[in-house]
Amino acid sequence: MAKMRQRTQKQIITTGKQYVLGLFVLLSVLTFSILYALEVSGRPFAEAKEKAVELASQYAGLTSATQVAIYNGAATYYSVVGKTDAGEELLVLIPEEGQDILVYPLAAGLSQEEAEAVAQENGAESIDRAILGYADGKPIWEIKSKTAYYLIEFETGDLLKKEGI
Repeated sequence: MAKMRQRTQKQIITTGKQYVLGLFVLLSVLTFSILYALEVSGRPFAEAKEKAVELASQYAGLTSATQVAIYNGAATYYSVVGKTDAGEELLVLIPEEGQDILVYPLAAGLSQEEAEAVAQENGAESIDRAILGYADGKPIWEIKSKTAYYLIEFETGDLLKKEGI
């Protein structure tokens, strides 16, 4: 009887170890699958950013990029902010469709802080993000505050539009 009890205990321990090992393998496979899916899904975005920086370097002579973002308005634009060899800071707007690359000196327009101040003057409570873009034939700052978007003209600082709830 004692041998049978020992054998049963060994089987229970062995079965428990197998469950733990199986659970570990299952969780490992799930974790790595999720991480792989995230990496694969982010790859096109990273490649688009690299291509935008490359185009900005070729077209506008940027030697370094300090900010790269994607603006999704009526049309999609990649905005690249960077410096030239001469130290001039430029805004380069690259349309997703079309070939008209737009270049603006950053000093000719509002800074991000100034654009955020304009949005706050017009009702924005907290600023979630600020992106340079292009809308209605003008370079703009898109300021997101909770569920509202404030479109502020880059060169004049005028509020063009408030969208959202």
